[in-house]
Amino acid sequence: MQNHTPVSSENFPAPHPRWLLPLLVLGLVGASGLSGWWLRTMVPANTARSNQGMAETEPPIPVQVATVVEKSVVGDLTLTGTVEAENSVVLTSRVMGQVEQLTVQEGDRVKAGQLIAQLDVSDLQAQRNQAQAAVNVAQSAYRGAQTQVRQAEAELAEAEAELADAQVNQQRMSSLQADGAVSQSMLDQANTQVAMLQARVNRIQSSIRQAEMGIGQAQAQVQQAQAGVAQMEANLTHGTVTAPFDGVVTHKQVEIGAMAGAGQPLVTLESVDRLRLSVEVPEAAIAQVRVGQPEQVRLDALNQTITGTVSQVIPSADPVSRNFTVKVSLPANPEVLPGMFGRLVGLSTTERKTLQIPRSALVESTGITGVFIVQDNRAIFHPVTLGNPQGDGVEVFSGVKLGDRIILNPPADLKENTPLQITPS
Repeated sequence: MQNHTPVSSENFPAPHPRWLLPLLVLGLVGASGLSGWWLRTMVPANTARSNQGMAETEPPIPVQVATVVEKSVVGDLTLTGTVEAENSVVLTSRVMGQVEQLTVQEGDRVKAGQLIAQLDVSDLQAQRNQAQAAVNVAQSAYRGAQTQVRQAEAELAEAEAELADAQVNQQRMSSLQADGAVSQSMLDQANTQVAMLQARVNRIQSSIRQAEMGIGQAQAQVQQAQAGVAQMEANLTHGTVTAPFDGVVTHKQVEIGAMAGAGQPLVTLESVDRLRLSVEVPEAAIAQVRVGQPEQVRLDALNQTITGTVSQVIPSADPVSRNFTVKVSLPANPEVLPGMFGRLVGLSTTERKTLQIPRSALVESTGITGVFIVQDNRAIFHPVTLGNPQGDGVEVFSGVKLGDRIILNPPADLKENTPLQITPS
């Protein structure tokens, strides 16, 4: 008979507390993982089904649509240019001198003939005095030559009279000697007297010719000296600079006390009553420009568009840009000033293709211009890049494509992904 030992709890060791803590942690992690998986999968799905149900129940908004089309347009040109004065001059010094007076400032309006600047021309005055002294010397020499000629002419007359008497005496002596009334020696004396007087006459005549040449030289010296005086007097007047026409001083290049050399700029004077726009016109559009035709000029600084007249077309293009310079005369306007930025509008180039949309389709959203495009009967906002207006439409460079349907006159509360009901336009 076998002995059975009774089983008692005392035969097994009690669970150690260190084993219980890891088992408890594992159980908690597993429970939390299962709950998280359930929340990620079940709850969003239920929410999506709930939202889908709400969207399906949202009533569609009736709208009218138009299709993006392609049209042929003539490319309008906007050509930029600069307003300039028709009369513009840089007043310069024609002589060297220190600036004694400068009567204008930049922006001053002046009248024709008004004093602009006065230069110190004391050096020129000294030169003018020297030139006048040279005139006096030349005139004195001229008068001396004239006196010498008159004296020689008087001496010549006397010598010629003596020569005539001697020649008469020579003839008488020759007749008497032929008759034997006088000796040969007396005839020889008469002949000698004639020869001496003839030599004296010749000498005086030569003196007169030399004196007359001296008169010519002295006269030339007088004229030269007088020309020098005239030049110095003209230079003295050049020390005074005046305005050649009515205008405005737009730039001042010197100050009082500065030394101005010949040809040095003093001030720039422009006529503000006669202005024009100078603009470069491309070769493709120059055939549209004719002298005398009206053109529209936009002045952004004044927010004005004025009508000018083409006054000049330079008949030679720039060899690099192939642009022609065109001058458009502007009407008198005290607000228009030289140097302003201007734009010549209304010219056009060759025909081209472009996408166009109605202007009524444009909307502004958070500062961005765009349109609502119909996709799957829902409104989708697309930003667009626009070009020039074309009647009731407008060019569009990006944001839409040919054939897209866009919403016309979209409601102010139209939102992204709103369901639509297309109604006939």
